[in-house]
Amino acid sequence: MGLSLLIAIGLWWRDAPIWSIVACLGIGLLWLIWRMRLSTIHRIDRMDGREFELFLEEVFTALGYTVTVTPASRDFGADLLLEAEDGWSIAVQAKRYEKAVGLEAVQQVAASVPYYGVNEGWVVTNSSYTDSAYELAEPNQVRLIARTELEEMLKQAGFKR
Repeated sequence: MGLSLLIAIGLWWRDAPIWSIVACLGIGLLWLIWRMRLSTIHRIDRMDGREFELFLEEVFTALGYTVTVTPASRDFGADLLLEAEDGWSIAVQAKRYEKAVGLEAVQQVAASVPYYGVNEGWVVTNSSYTDSAYELAEPNQVRLIARTELEEMLKQAGFKR
């Protein structure tokens, strides 16, 4: 069916009136512009977890960090490892969620800090955090980066908010 559909479109295209070809190209161009205008945060909302991790690699690299992406499985609580120019190192747990991120993410990144021998841990999400996540993050010196702060980071990194 796929090949016959392409042939049919090709035959139509060859014999189509100019106005219909221009209309099709115009609609395609409008669609492309609409896709490009989607803000970065809304594109993030459509990513899966691994895509979000790899996207954050780009963001943190643009912000001047040296970034190491950990394996997709058995990452020991960190999805990314960051190192600043001054040697300060950070373990990052990325959570692309539709709901509030709970304390499990804080537990995971807190455990990754001594495992990877880094200075601190961050949890980054496109969402928000539960009260229990904030409660656990404070004594464990885990920085919670929610949607609004992520949007600011995107802006600093040169991405369209």
